[in-house]
Amino acid sequence: MYSDKPEKDPKQLMQLAKNGDTEAFGQLYELYFKPVYRYIYLRTKSKEEAEDLSQVVFIKIFKSIGGFQEQNKQPLAYFFTIARNTVIDHWRKKKDILTDKPPETLSAESFENPQHLIDQKSTAQAVYQAIENLTEEQQEVIILKFINDLSTTEIAKILDKKEDAVRQTQCRALKILKQYFKEYGI
Repeated sequence: MYSDKPEKDPKQLMQLAKNGDTEAFGQLYELYFKPVYRYIYLRTKSKEEAEDLSQVVFIKIFKSIGGFQEQNKQPLAYFFTIARNTVIDHWRKKKDILTDKPPETLSAESFENPQHLIDQKSTAQAVYQAIENLTEEQQEVIILKFINDLSTTEIAKILDKKEDAVRQTQCRALKILKQYFKEYGI
C-alpha cells in the first residue's frame, strides 16, 4: 500500500504523524479506532455517545500529536489516556445516570441459533451488571486488562499508578466479580 512507509508499526506511524504525515495518522486511526471505541462504549454504554466521543478523541490526538513523547510506551497507551480523559470530561458535563445496555453483537451463528443469541445477551448483561458493582478505578482496570488486552505496565501508565497498585486493584475487583457470579449462579 505505502511502499516508503512502515506497515502498521505504531511507534513509527506516531513519529510520521507527529511530523505531519496525515496518511500515517489515518493508519493509526484504522489501527486504534476499535479499541478506543470499545473502551468508550464500555464506559458510556451508549453506541451514539461512544461514536461521538471516539471522534473527539481522535480530533484531540490529531491536534496534540506534535507534543507526543514516546517515553518508552506504546502509542495505544497515549490513545487510551486521551480516551479516558475525554470520558471523564463527558461525565462531568453530563452528570446523569448511564443506561444498562450491553453491546449489540450479531454473528451468523446468532441468526441460525436464536437461543445462542439470547444466552450471549444474558451473559453479557450479567457481566456488565457485575462490573457496575466495582469502583470506578476497578472498572477501568478490568476493562483495560480483560477487554482491551492491555498489560499491567500499560494500564499503570494510563492510570498514572504503580504496577503493584494496578495488580492490587485488579485482584480486589476479580474477588468482587467472583463473589457476584457465585451469588447469582453465573
